[in-house]
Amino acid sequence: MINITRNQAIDQLRKHRERPLGEGEQQQLMDDAPSAHEQLDSARQARALNRCLESLEGMQRQSITVAYFQGLSCTELAEQLAAPLGSVKSWIRRGMERLRRCLES
Repeated sequence: MINITRNQAIDQLRKHRERPLGEGEQQQLMDDAPSAHEQLDSARQARALNRCLESLEGMQRQSITVAYFQGLSCTELAEQLAAPLGSVKSWIRRGMERLRRCLES
């Protein structure tokens, strides 16, 4: 009985052992990796977004940051800020409009 359990454990370890990637798998990973140009473009967009976020008024910036980057709903955000739901929605809407205009310029 002990030998059967031991052999089954060894079989499981062998099944889960790391194996080298095949050529197709290696190519798939290389194709999915962003190119240097894509990485540069992404970094440029992130800098522009940060610059535009910094230009927003305090409550607009805070509301957008928490809602979009931390995933809170407007209702949850209103509770967290102890502010009326309508105000939070307005801050987000106006802030998003300003962000859009800033990013387009």
